[in-house]
Amino acid sequence: MRISLPARRRAIPPPERGQRDTVVGGVRWRSRETEGRGDPVVFVHGLLASSATWEDALEPASAGRPGIAVDLPGFGCSDRPWPFDYSVDGQAQGLVDFLDARGIERAVLVGNSLGGAAVMRVAAEHPERVAALVLVDAATSEAPIVWPVRVMRSPLLGELSLSLAARPFVAYGLRRWLFADSGRVTSHAIDDAWFPLTIPGTRRAALAAIRSDPRRYVGLEDRLRVPTLIVWGGKDRLIPVSEGERLAARIPGARLVVLPDAGHLPQRELPEAFARVVAGFVSRH
Repeated sequence: MRISLPARRRAIPPPERGQRDTVVGGVRWRSRETEGRGDPVVFVHGLLASSATWEDALEPASAGRPGIAVDLPGFGCSDRPWPFDYSVDGQAQGLVDFLDARGIERAVLVGNSLGGAAVMRVAAEHPERVAALVLVDAATSEAPIVWPVRVMRSPLLGELSLSLAARPFVAYGLRRWLFADSGRVTSHAIDDAWFPLTIPGTRRAALAAIRSDPRRYVGLEDRLRVPTLIVWGGKDRLIPVSEGERLAARIPGARLVVLPDAGHLPQRELPEAFARVVAGFVSRH
C-alpha cells in the first residue's frame, strides 16, 4: 500500500533582505546572514524546522562574527531534490560542501536537534574545519524516542501522519512538544513552522531524515576533540536534559548550560538568554 502525500501549491519565494542563496552541487541553499569579522558562526536547524528558528538569536549569538543560519536541503527555502541523501550523514557532508562553496575554511558550528547530530558528525570527521561546537538539545543515538518520533519512523504511519499535518497540527506540536511555555508560541512562530510544509517535497525529506539509522553515529561524541558548549532546555519534552548531561560527561572539556525555563528550541523560546550564553562561548573561541 502506498500513501501519496498531498501536493502543496506553494513556490519558494526569492531571498529577502538579509538572506542569500548558495548553489552547492546543483542544490540551492537558502541562508539568513548577519555581518561581522572572523570565523563565521554557522547555525543548523532541526527536523521540519528552518533558519527561522535562529531569527532572534542569530546576530547577538554570533558575537560580532558573521552569522549564517542555513536551511538544510529539504527544508525552509532550500531546494528539495529527489532522490537525495537526507540522512544525518548526507546533511553533514552537504554542510561541508556548503562551507567549501562559500570559501569558509573554519567555522563555529551550532546545531539544534537533528542539526546537532549533523554538526557533531562534521566535527568528528573534519575537526580542522570546526573552530568550536555548540550543541543545542542535540539528537543522539542514545536519546529515548518519544511517541511522535516513533510514529514518523514507522512505515505508512509516518506517511499518514505527515499527510494529515495542517497548521493547527503544527501549532499543537509547538505548544505540546517544543516549547516549555505554550504561552510563548506566537502566530509568527507557527507561520514559520507551517510554511515549509506547504512546499512540495518537505514531508518526504523529513521522513527520510528521521529514519536515519542511529547506529551510524553511536559513540560519535567520544570522537569530538574541539571546544564544545552544550545548551539544553531544562523542560525539553523531546530529548531530556539527562542526555545533555551524558554528552557533557563524554565530550572532553565540554561545558553544559541548562536554561531551566526552556524547551526543545531555547533559541526561539528564550532568544536573549540563549544568545548571551552562546556569545560568551563564541567570544572565547
